Amino acid sequence: MLLALGCAAQNQNAEGIRYYGQARYDTALTAFQSVLKTNPNDPNALYNVAATYHQSAKVALQSGQAAAAQQLYEQAAQHYQLCLSKNANYVDAYRGLTALYMDCQNADAAFQLLIGWYNANPVSAEPKLELARLYQEFAQICMIQGRTEVAQDCRNAAEKLLQQILAAEPTNYRALRVLGYLKEQSGDLAGAVLEYQRSLQAYPQQKDLENRIAALTK
Repeated sequence: MLLALGCAAQNQNAEGIRYYGQARYDTALTAFQSVLKTNPNDPNALYNVAATYHQSAKVALQSGQAAAAQQLYEQAAQHYQLCLSKNANYVDAYRGLTALYMDCQNADAAFQLLIGWYNANPVSAEPKLELARLYQEFAQICMIQGRTEVAQDCRNAAEKLLQQILAAEPTNYRALRVLGYLKEQSGDLAGAVLEYQRSLQAYPQQKDLENRIAALTK
């Protein structure tokens, strides 16, 4: 979960990001909230507050504090939504809010969010990519649940979106990477390696992908 520095109140944002990286989430939140006091409409600060509440919710949940986690998730969702009200195409806010809905086992809300973004921006690659990732993630969940037909439908929907991106941007390394993962998921390891290699060629700074290719080609 990457945080945004932004232009406004850079010192406070930078300070908050440093504390966040040290897992000092309460202190990070104080720094980010100080930015909002100066500029309550700053989408970067709103996103940073949302992301910090979101991470704090995960920590609370892992510690067995379910009630506290629920409150923190609600605060995170509110601030992600506020961020999107100030910047309707804030990619990281869509990504964060989608992840939050999935954390809370609310796939319907996640799909509604991303489909709405996609419908508002049918030409843009970003909503297609995030929606494809969501379909891929939901396919995994369905496979675990034994819902193989639904999982395949989700993979097909994801691949269709990715192919739309690649028709316009053949070297979109993120789309190629997700496409490779879809093929690996479905058991097409040779196809997965091919897409991973294409992704790596388009953007070589993916060490983890190099390792994945090596593991699949042993």
